Amino acid sequence: MMSNSKIYLEKALKLAEARRGFCAPNPAVGAILVKDDQIISVGLHKKSGLPHAEVEAINAAGDNAKGANLYVTLEPCCHYGKTPPCTELITKTGIKAVYYGSIDPNPDVFNKGAQTLQESGINCFLVNLPKIKSFYESYAYWITNKRPWVTIKLALSLDGKATGMRGEPIFLTGKELNCYTHTFRKKSDALLTTISTILCDNPQMNVRLAGEIIKKPIYVLDSNLRLPLNARVHQTAEKLVVFHTKFANKQRKQALIKRNVHCVEVRETETGNLDLDEVINVIGKSGIHDLWIEAGKKCFQSFLYKKLIQRALIYIAPKILGDPSNSIFQMSFNFQKYHIQWNQYGKDAVCDIKFC
Repeated sequence: MMSNSKIYLEKALKLAEARRGFCAPNPAVGAILVKDDQIISVGLHKKSGLPHAEVEAINAAGDNAKGANLYVTLEPCCHYGKTPPCTELITKTGIKAVYYGSIDPNPDVFNKGAQTLQESGINCFLVNLPKIKSFYESYAYWITNKRPWVTIKLALSLDGKATGMRGEPIFLTGKELNCYTHTFRKKSDALLTTISTILCDNPQMNVRLAGEIIKKPIYVLDSNLRLPLNARVHQTAEKLVVFHTKFANKQRKQALIKRNVHCVEVRETETGNLDLDEVINVIGKSGIHDLWIEAGKKCFQSFLYKKLIQRALIYIAPKILGDPSNSIFQMSFNFQKYHIQWNQYGKDAVCDIKFC
């Protein structure tokens, strides 16, 4: 039987999940105040710079917060950033005890938040829940490496093809996996694609789920700044960033800048491609924890062989496209040594591979 603390923390996690993908560079956090075995208020961190989840919950409870227990998914902060430390308000309010689901890996907070509260006479309890640990996996990775947790998606036929026999784009998977893709887009901090995908498909690269259309920051790999001025991403991106080399056309760059496109120059490799290591570093420095990559087979292979992926989602559609020369993989790669899970969505399957 699950303890009350775990039940309340799972409820707090559901609150945090609602804002995943919208809080970077902060993590999404949920909080619940409980008094006399009754939930008296809830809070969630909506966006960087806005009040933290604990503050939201305490403010919602008002004077009734005194003597309540606080359940929060992440260790309360104890330092000044864009907002004051949560530990100050928790102490001042007279919270009885704090139950938290994860230590904050941020060196400014790591175990210090709980210690600060303990020294103020407030009992703190770390409640280990695998769901919460998994939820903060990308945040912890970003804190440690200053790089985003990269998830890449690729759709294939049964015979390993990503495009038609002439290289044309085709719809491989059904509506269930389409919804799955948009859910992943929603909970990612930013999306990345390539100029090849934009020129071929002219995708919107936004979130389109029942009752909501959401813009996300979009990064485009575009060595020579070929991004069309009428590409749909100009309208659908919350922020549009294009990576290019120093050899890109300067007039083209100015035209894109006038369209509010952020043009970022990165190194060129010996093979004439963008330096993907530098690309990932730049994205990490901007505070992105979760990066979702959605492009073609060349992009997938490049990130895979450079070991820049933490998770790969390979969609398998029950179709055979033919043409043995059009296989996705041009080099061998053994996935068996990594953690693999298979799931089914409608008539399609997903091979979910975690590399760390």
